[in-house]
Amino acid sequence: MFVDESGVNIAMARLYARALKGKRAHGDRPDKRGKNVTVIGAISLRGIVGAMTFKGGTDKIAFQTFVEQVLVPNLWEGACVVMDNFSSHKVAGIQEAIEAVGAHLIYLSPYSPDFSPIENCWSKIKEFLRSQATRNYSDLDKAITAAFEEVSLNDILGWFKHCGYCIASN
Repeated sequence: MFVDESGVNIAMARLYARALKGKRAHGDRPDKRGKNVTVIGAISLRGIVGAMTFKGGTDKIAFQTFVEQVLVPNLWEGACVVMDNFSSHKVAGIQEAIEAVGAHLIYLSPYSPDFSPIENCWSKIKEFLRSQATRNYSDLDKAITAAFEEVSLNDILGWFKHCGYCIASN
């Protein structure tokens, strides 16, 4: 199981546009992006484990809340929780909470997002959010929920394989 966070905002727009040959492509992009919304999520070979959103950046309190209220209730004995070396991930109590249910905590080596399948998940979610072009926080929250619903188990299995993890066939 992989845990990570990502930032989104209300100014997300498509990165590319199309136009007829010889015509310039035009698109709208807001001037002000507003306050960032952080999404913390977890994926496993069973699917999306859980997610939480909040305005602003990740701090130790926000991450600890995610672990205690979203992650730990969805853990099982023997689960391996993998996260990067972000300082908020190393707050006192995080490891204890995860290990209390019989799961294990593993930190990725520094600067190794290529080994984290959830990075690919964020890419798909952000692409979906860009296509929705939400311009207020209420619509953004709904779009984030819809984006997570777009992530399939086949997507997740593919991301694990892409990152070099051997997946047993069922």
